[in-house]
Amino acid sequence: MMKISQSLRDLHSNSKIKHDRLKECVDNTLLNLKNPRWHYESRVKELESFALKVETGYYDDPMSIEDFFACTIVVENLASLAKAESLVNRTFAFSHRRPEDKSITFNSPESFRFDDTRLYVKWKDDPTVRPTGLKGILFEVQIKTFLAHAWAIATHDLTYKTDEKSWAKERIAFQVKAMLEHAETSIQEAKRLAKSSSLKKTDKRSMRISAIIKLLNDLWTPAFLPSDKKRLAENIDRLISHVGIDLDALQEMLAQETKVGRGTQILNLSPYATIVQSLLNQELSKFQKYLMRSNKKFKVYIPKEITLPPTIDPSRLRNVVFGDGRASLSV
Repeated sequence: MMKISQSLRDLHSNSKIKHDRLKECVDNTLLNLKNPRWHYESRVKELESFALKVETGYYDDPMSIEDFFACTIVVENLASLAKAESLVNRTFAFSHRRPEDKSITFNSPESFRFDDTRLYVKWKDDPTVRPTGLKGILFEVQIKTFLAHAWAIATHDLTYKTDEKSWAKERIAFQVKAMLEHAETSIQEAKRLAKSSSLKKTDKRSMRISAIIKLLNDLWTPAFLPSDKKRLAENIDRLISHVGIDLDALQEMLAQETKVGRGTQILNLSPYATIVQSLLNQELSKFQKYLMRSNKKFKVYIPKEITLPPTIDPSRLRNVVFGDGRASLSV
């Protein structure tokens, strides 16, 4: 333990009591309000860290340290930074921001040092409940992306709290940061980059999946489709590819089924299950042949709501997962 003067110990101890209570209040508030996909963490500055910061000489008053209590909100990517910043500014009383202007950095182009968004805000009480006694206490909220957060954790012992100064280690850490910053930019600008001549390509599978997604959008309203249409389209692509049905045949089959009141008119089946039912109704010979083959890696899920034709013996089906708990023939 570092040797610390008693006066600094007393200052830290007195301040820690109220900041521990502040931490509890801020934690409860932000954990309830933040996007479930975001990560949140917080800390109250430990004695040794407090003493070292006071000894930098940057603070006229040791009790004015802005990050005695600090927390971090970690968001998916650069596009979500503004959402998190807006949440913090709505919830607490804004004091100032670093960098002051988000479009201006103090880092030179060849520098990749710490430049994450830091908001300095003050606790404000809810007027409808008993005062906390914390009103007006300043604290720091860092907002960063998962990639930036991962870099900070992975390189913490190389660049920040360490017992040596190593040019080589810091060089490595900031080379990695440069690569991650490039990755962040690529993610944010993915839609635009995808239109560049060097990347404007596709493959046969991507074309099939895109065509199936279009078909799904044409036949079903958004309420009947999942948010992850790509996964649904991939499942359908595997299904019809194994059965031996192309997209044109699938479209015609669904049209015929819908015309007689089945197909997309069925309300108790998912789009995937609707296609399974349509295959049983319209392409029984091909479909049954696949379902009865020796065990394959791809098995067709058949929920109990699906009606099997009377000519099919469920006990003879190998490539099936029954939704009613029945086991398919495994060998």
